[in-house]
Amino acid sequence: MKKILMVMGIASALLLTGCGMGEKEEVKADPAAYNKCLEEEAAKLLDETGSNLDYANEKALEACADLM
Repeated sequence: MKKILMVMGIASALLLTGCGMGEKEEVKADPAAYNKCLEEEAAKLLDETGSNLDYANEKALEACADLM
């Protein structure tokens, strides 16, 4: 009986304090910022490496992936 009460007490304490429930971090996508990032990264890669447009666009997508 004491074990059940102890488990229930610990479970109640965790629920009441919010332990185990992380805050949800909402990330809102900003299409304008994403498009600007893609343009800037692709242009930078084309200038720096002289690579082709497809390669530059692919690398820009990877660089700006965290914005979406």
